[in-house]
Amino acid sequence: MSAWWFGALPAVRDLIDNQHSQATMQQPRTAVTMGQIPKELEPTRSVLHFFGAEVRRLRQTLGMSQADLGKLIFVHKDLIRKIEAAERMPAEELVNRCDDALSAGGALRRLWPMLERERRLRLSRDAAGSSVFRSEATDRPVLDWLLASTHDARRYRGDDEIASAAAEKLGQLRGVDHVHGAGHTYPDLAAVLDSDLDTLIARAPAVAAGFLELAGYEAVDLGADGRAQRHYLRALEIVTGVGDRLYGGYLIAVSLAHLALHCGDPDQAARLAAAALRGTEHQITPVVRATFRAVLARAHARRGDEAACAAALLQVEADLARGKPEDEPAWIRYFGEADLADEKAHCFFDLGLHELAQREATQAVTLLEPSRARRLAIDTALHAASLARARQIEHACAVGRRAVDHAAGLASFRSAHRIGLMMAELQPHADLPEVRDLAEYVHTRLPTLVTPHSR
Repeated sequence: MSAWWFGALPAVRDLIDNQHSQATMQQPRTAVTMGQIPKELEPTRSVLHFFGAEVRRLRQTLGMSQADLGKLIFVHKDLIRKIEAAERMPAEELVNRCDDALSAGGALRRLWPMLERERRLRLSRDAAGSSVFRSEATDRPVLDWLLASTHDARRYRGDDEIASAAAEKLGQLRGVDHVHGAGHTYPDLAAVLDSDLDTLIARAPAVAAGFLELAGYEAVDLGADGRAQRHYLRALEIVTGVGDRLYGGYLIAVSLAHLALHCGDPDQAARLAAAALRGTEHQITPVVRATFRAVLARAHARRGDEAACAAALLQVEADLARGKPEDEPAWIRYFGEADLADEKAHCFFDLGLHELAQREATQAVTLLEPSRARRLAIDTALHAASLARARQIEHACAVGRRAVDHAAGLASFRSAHRIGLMMAELQPHADLPEVRDLAEYVHTRLPTLVTPHSR
């Protein structure tokens, strides 16, 4: 029996979120349609669809009926039908029971963190909460930034010794994060924020904002979208207060807009990128403008607007060609051809232009520094997913193995998520030998990403 895998987080999740649902099930999103023909699922549409498809596949492989499975896990067969049709969100206990009853070897259990995140994102559309990302929470801080006058910025006392030491620490944490993922660095970063943030805000606000930006980035990497948003907004508040217009634009157009994309709101991402472009038109440099427009291109692609996406990408290329490293702020110098190729690959994947997506993903992986392990894992997995959508299954599995190898040393929710999405693309071909082999490879190659969920 092949074991489908989906990455879970290391125990460091408890640092950022300890609120887990205790309910057995959630109410259905849509009315139930009765009938004898199983509902067609799209495993890549959502984690809930992937979970339902896997439960159905594993159940049918074992020759079980829905009633048989229901008896084994002590629920009605109608609940099994709704789970398999992606009409009901399971709770953790039900996921665990299905994993045991279907001999999934932990494959279903490891989907739980993603299912829980998806549940929270759905709930956030109807109710405010601190544990989830909410698009509307960014509106007032961005307006405050737009209306702020740099002439009225607060004066602050510089302290070179404190700023230098903190900046060095921040650089070290960034380096470890790139290589090992947020699971290794967030505890240290959280300790700095707990003990030193107020001092840094008073003496080195730019460094304080940098710590918060990294904390937000790492919170995303740990699957804590609400915490990431709060970190980013706190950083925006600081730079607004001290009149750092350009870095404020970066937090809006890159950090918060990428988070909006990650949480499924391309409209908000486009609004944020456009606001940052308008608000920095007198201070912006070519490479900074390129990063803002790259996010705008991503938002257009996610909305299916190919023409707008292409126009934005052309502007990004022109901006990069005009940029001079010595004229750019230090915090943007990371963005170059590899990052542009990464942004293009995601755009083309979302637009269904798979030959272009594969070309750009290959380019990104070729140009990336070996130390950027998480980005290598994500881009390689995206390449494999694109190949799977193009029905090049054997090639997709070969590239998928390389993605697993890149992810093997990481404690990263985002990398695990991308590997999971890659496997979801291959789910319709789960009976092919090469897909089964890849599933087993993922299951055995990434043990450090798999930890039992503590109750």
